[in-house]
Amino acid sequence: MNTARHFSDTRTEEGRVRFLLSDRCVQLVAEGPGWQHCSEHGSLHEATQLLAFLPQVPQQLYEESLHDLQRRLALERAA
Repeated sequence: MNTARHFSDTRTEEGRVRFLLSDRCVQLVAEGPGWQHCSEHGSLHEATQLLAFLPQVPQQLYEESLHDLQRRLALERAA
């Protein structure tokens, strides 16, 4: 069974961005009022690159999601 785990979950008034990790891929799930995006990627780098180009994602949500992701990566490395 290949279960995805929440790696990063950012929520603002403008929407939500989640990065889910599994053994075979990274899933990017982003949503906000009137829009939703879900895609699979080979790495976190690829997922964050796509997030940068999603026109529905407001700048503040994008920046906060990257900040949360960087914080989570630092915690993982420290463990």
